[in-house]
Amino acid sequence: MKLLGLRCARAPDVEEFRKLGAQLLRAERIAGRRHLEFALEQAERAFRRGKNICNDLAMEVLVRAAATRQIGTAIERLGVRGAKEVVLVCEEVPEELLASYGCRECEDVLELSEEKLPGLMQSYGIAGEELEAVGGRAEEAVQMLIIERIALMWVE
Repeated sequence: MKLLGLRCARAPDVEEFRKLGAQLLRAERIAGRRHLEFALEQAERAFRRGKNICNDLAMEVLVRAAATRQIGTAIERLGVRGAKEVVLVCEEVPEELLASYGCRECEDVLELSEEKLPGLMQSYGIAGEELEAVGGRAEEAVQMLIIERIALMWVE
């Protein structure tokens, strides 16, 4: 499974990508590459164990990355909504479709920046007290807390 940060000239149509088995995520709600890699690991593990809640791996990555079992909540949290900076989760990169939206690979849309923190904290329900309890750099604390939320959603 590939995880690509993209910057597009115009907002991609999610449905066109879904028809190809690909999933788009809102880059501004991704807490760095490690967040996505952990969600992908968890999704792959769920399929191996027969514990997946979605029919395809790309959609399972969406719900895992959003730290929820509810597809609607996952779409609300990580849905593209007209964004031009997105993350593509796919088996095969749909080059022609990317070209039609003027998308180019851009790793920096995956980076966790200070500008992303308020939106991430609000989306994932992270309180300032949690950051203080974790300590260290706020970016690292937010990433760790989101990864923890993903892990805790599927504790058996």
